[in-house]
Amino acid sequence: MGNAGWGLGNRGQSAPLGLALVFAVMIISTTAVVALGADAITSTQTQLDVERTEKSLTELNSKTALVALGQTDVQQVSLPASSSSTYRINEDAGWMNVSYQNTTSGNRTTVFNESMGEVAYHGSDETRLAYQGGGVWRSTSDGTSVMVSPPEFHYRDATLTLPLVTVSGSGAIRDGASISHNRTKSYFPNSTRNENFTNPLEEKRVNITVRSEYYRAWGRYFEERTDGEVTFHDSSNMVSIVLKVPAGPRKVRNAVAATSGSGSIKMSGNGAFTDSYSSGDGDGYTAIEAGNGGNLSTAGDVIITGGATLNGNITSGGRVEFSSNSMTYTGKKVEWADTFEDSKGKCNPSPPACSDEQIDSFDGPQNINSHVTTTVDGLQSSNDNAGTIAGDGVIDGTEGTTTLSAGRYHVDKIDLSNDVELDTTGGDVIIGVEDYVDIDAHTIEVSGPNEVKIYVRGANAVSKGGSDYHFFSEDGDILTTGGVSENSSQVWIYGQDHMQARVEKGSSDAKVTGVIYAPGGDAGSSRFEIRQSDFYGGVVTSEVELEQQGSVHFDQTLQQRRTIPKDTSVVAITYLHISTNDVNITSN
Repeated sequence: MGNAGWGLGNRGQSAPLGLALVFAVMIISTTAVVALGADAITSTQTQLDVERTEKSLTELNSKTALVALGQTDVQQVSLPASSSSTYRINEDAGWMNVSYQNTTSGNRTTVFNESMGEVAYHGSDETRLAYQGGGVWRSTSDGTSVMVSPPEFHYRDATLTLPLVTVSGSGAIRDGASISHNRTKSYFPNSTRNENFTNPLEEKRVNITVRSEYYRAWGRYFEERTDGEVTFHDSSNMVSIVLKVPAGPRKVRNAVAATSGSGSIKMSGNGAFTDSYSSGDGDGYTAIEAGNGGNLSTAGDVIITGGATLNGNITSGGRVEFSSNSMTYTGKKVEWADTFEDSKGKCNPSPPACSDEQIDSFDGPQNINSHVTTTVDGLQSSNDNAGTIAGDGVIDGTEGTTTLSAGRYHVDKIDLSNDVELDTTGGDVIIGVEDYVDIDAHTIEVSGPNEVKIYVRGANAVSKGGSDYHFFSEDGDILTTGGVSENSSQVWIYGQDHMQARVEKGSSDAKVTGVIYAPGGDAGSSRFEIRQSDFYGGVVTSEVELEQQGSVHFDQTLQQRRTIPKDTSVVAITYLHISTNDVNITSN
């Protein structure tokens, strides 16, 4: 009985206990559902608020642009907010600085430094949206920011158009805003503000810095829309961009190239001569194997006088003039943009067939000033000079040893008083030169299999015969003594667009192997002259003159080689159109 009673009593208590457990589970489940549902509703509501705000600020962006850029005086825009959100105006939020640096002197000039201001949405969560600088941006609590619509910033074909929109005003906005125009300031071009604020730019490196809560999104926009060099400064919420365009796949394709439309190529003396060879065949230059690839190319004119011999074609962005009965032309084509004067009939349609054709004018490659400057500056700050013949800042060959091995060096000048050897057995020999290279009557011997690269800033020149030069050889030689003689692709001499170079005979012929690459673009004054001497390789300057018995033998192997590294960028921004356009925004 007792055992049965205990059993019946346990069963009697299990039903109420089970019912209580059921109710408890139901209450907990209902609470969870309500809580989760509330969170979902809140999340959905927040998302809808964000989407509505993006549309509202995009409309604000559109209407503000109309006012800022002078298409209308006043605009109204609806900016609906919820009970937990608001819009605020802050005219001090963020700033932009535009400046440029002279790539020769290093001097920096500020174009403007202005606060951008913003109209920002403050919602119930950590998401923040804002109109700033003519664009709409979104950021979250983790610091991530994205662009919703782009700012007024346009960079194309080396031209920057920047009508920066700035915001004035303060306080909260409820329901709607009124937008009115305050003022427009023209900064560039503007010679009244600064006599140097004129287009086109020359030797300038343009820098733009933005400080903003949305700096990461600004930076990504710069990366996508320009070929500039973008740097993020996370500790200060800033991003900066240096405007550049890629140098492109530059190659030396002709014996002589003149890049300036106002310059020319002149073969002006008896015995002036071009032909071609290939160091790639392993035996250097031999006259018996020389070819007719000694081509000339220039954005300007080609003028051939006297008893010159041109074994190659001509491409001219200006006029071509054959004015001598004693000249020899073995090329097959003359391309010209303006006129072709051939009164002596040197381009003869009978064998060997020669034809002429009118073409459009063209521009030569832009200068590499910034590339040369940056490289020389880098070699100045970090080099291997110590304990070498470059240790005193001058390579002259007067030290006990006259050999410079693989490494990176910086000197004021190369001014030889003795022969020197540049030994590339262990790698490239790279030399940054502040002033000039004067071989005089001595020899630079390039040994080993690798390259010699000499970057000449040309801050000062050497005076010879009443003229100033940044590269000069009188009876002096540059010889390659590795596996192949006249291996021009081993020796690269880079210069800025004012570089002056001359190779000439004093008591004996000078023989220089390599490439002189100092394109001048449209406005440069770089120049190469050669007289009674031989140059093996290729030349690119603003203008060129082959005087009496001055010969250029083009190494066709250069057609397969880049003149500068693939990832090198050069400053080629030419025009700036910069203004600030301030608007006043108030709550309706």
